[in-house]
Amino acid sequence: MRRHRYLPTGALALAAAVTVVCVGGCGPIEYLNQVGYRAAGAVAAAKRAEAERYAPFEFTAAQEYLHKAREEAGYSQYETSIEYGRRAEEMANRARAIAITATTPQSSVAPDPAAAPRPGSAPGPGAPVEKTPSSSSLPEGVDNEVPGQASKKPAAPTQAPARSPKKRPGTE
Repeated sequence: MRRHRYLPTGALALAAAVTVVCVGGCGPIEYLNQVGYRAAGAVAAAKRAEAERYAPFEFTAAQEYLHKAREEAGYSQYETSIEYGRRAEEMANRARAIAITATTPQSSVAPDPAAAPRPGSAPGPGAPVEKTPSSSSLPEGVDNEVPGQASKKPAAPTQAPARSPKKRPGTE
């Protein structure tokens, strides 16, 4: 006669418990990754870049999103907490980028003093020659200005047209 082997009840219960812990544990694990490491690290990096000074809106938003993410995790609302953590990370990265842009010099390439032309010397062969018409060679009434740039001539003061008072119907 053949004996049937059944899985012991204790082993089945243990397997079910491990499955529940693994599935239920994903929220806290992702929370720790997103909020605990990524968002908090991004906010700290933004603070080191002086984002409080150069990007106060973005930096404050990042701090508040991080605070809200931690609060929601305290209520075991891990999905909401993770979303707030993503927003905190995004705003902190944006604040850091603004702060870095504000603190770096406009031209990151220093001009080479040897390459600059010396006063009184002629440009070398192959050097670009800038040709701009002089104001005396332009037709009358044509200005030698670059479109989109402000004119160096002072603007004439303008006055707003005089407004007549409104008359109400039925009154004269």
